[in-house]
Amino acid sequence: MAHILDSVKEYLDPEFITEAALVLRDGEASTARALNAWSAAILAGLLKHVENPKAMNRIYSGLDHFPPNLTAHPGALLRTGHQSQNDPKNISGHLLGQLFGPRITALHAAIAQVSGAAPATVSETLGIAGPMVLSALGARLQAGELSVSGLTNLLLAEQPRVAAMLPAEIAEVLDAHTLEAPGSDQPEPAVGTPWGLALLLLMSIGVAVLLWLRQ
Repeated sequence: MAHILDSVKEYLDPEFITEAALVLRDGEASTARALNAWSAAILAGLLKHVENPKAMNRIYSGLDHFPPNLTAHPGALLRTGHQSQNDPKNISGHLLGQLFGPRITALHAAIAQVSGAAPATVSETLGIAGPMVLSALGARLQAGELSVSGLTNLLLAEQPRVAAMLPAEIAEVLDAHTLEAPGSDQPEPAVGTPWGLALLLLMSIGVAVLLWLRQ
């Protein structure tokens, strides 16, 4: 199963970035950085709730009703105004407002700082990255691929990529600077082996001395 960040980045390709930068009247590089930062921030925000069953049930319920086909048509998110009665930008804004709460203002400022994008661009890119990430997740729920626990596991599997992509300024706002891969293989500290060998050597010498004294 492909990772969510990989799925989103697949559709936010260079051609789309060029189109988005023209519509938003900002540079391609800063637009791409803002979109990537928002994508990682949204997943980091979701990861903050994986140990809260009630929160995960609410997130699951919200995603289960989110339009699932936006990833195939990201250009639609560049249009201004309401796209339909159930405008995915409005739905996304409501869900992410609940997710981030009062931190959303600080997030805008942090993403503007790390991306170099204008504040207006940062706001517009949230209206693109938010629906894209939520749609990618919602599509898997609505296809019957994920239960609530499956969503939790999927988010946990994203941790290494999110931690790698999340700028320190944004991690600080989200209090997510400790994100790391659960159960990942961490290298053992090198200092442990010499101390263990030294202790074993001392014990061997002690046994030898005792045997010599008895003789």
